[in-house]
Amino acid sequence: MMPYIGITGFTSPDEVAAVLASLPDAPERLLMCGVLLSNALLAGEPSDAANRCPATDAIAGIFADDPRCLNLVHYRPQPGANLADALTRASEVGGPNCHGVQINATRGAPWPEPSALVEYRRRSHPQRIVLQAGREAMASVNGDAIALAGRCAEYAGIVTDVLVDASEGLGRPLDAAASARYLSAIAEAAPDLGLVVAGGLCADNIYELLSPLLPQWGHVSIDAEGRLRDADDVLDVGAAVGYLEAAERLLK
Repeated sequence: MMPYIGITGFTSPDEVAAVLASLPDAPERLLMCGVLLSNALLAGEPSDAANRCPATDAIAGIFADDPRCLNLVHYRPQPGANLADALTRASEVGGPNCHGVQINATRGAPWPEPSALVEYRRRSHPQRIVLQAGREAMASVNGDAIALAGRCAEYAGIVTDVLVDASEGLGRPLDAAASARYLSAIAEAAPDLGLVVAGGLCADNIYELLSPLLPQWGHVSIDAEGRLRDADDVLDVGAAVGYLEAAERLLK
């Protein structure tokens, strides 16, 4: 699978177009366009994160029909919900240009039921399924890299990628040493899984935070969200473009 440089939190097609304008015609990595799907908006209720979560009926129009894009709906299932139904709905909301989902951990339940993901895959045939191994997933194994890798390996052949992410959109800086331990353990336990890291990345710090992972992990995908937003929690397109260009230079 082609690795990607991810930007999460797009809310309009104009934002996507502006970022794509800075991408070469034949990039070495895909641009992962992440759109957050709000459970509240999906249920017709007000969202407490409206600047990050577009209206449900607007999501399909945000995703570009462009071979340089990997379009993923980022969804945090509600506790107790039918996961296969919820993810199927997420793909439907994403529309014809949606390539799959990123599953953000449900509070108190960081490890989704594998059989539900199998059923979702059977129904929707997604190209990519990214499973977030975030703070709660790490806490569930007391931060033990080998134990986390063992849990991730349970999803081999079901999900395509695992995201090592202790920030979860809050802008907390990536810990390169800890990330390297997790990546190494997951790669050994499930070598076919794609690997992704995230954590407070932006143009100003990407060299400092990611350079210690290179060159051993130069093939991993990356994602950014929290540090690419302005004081009103709106995507800063200039910051997004700067991050994308810096990431391309660093990861070439």
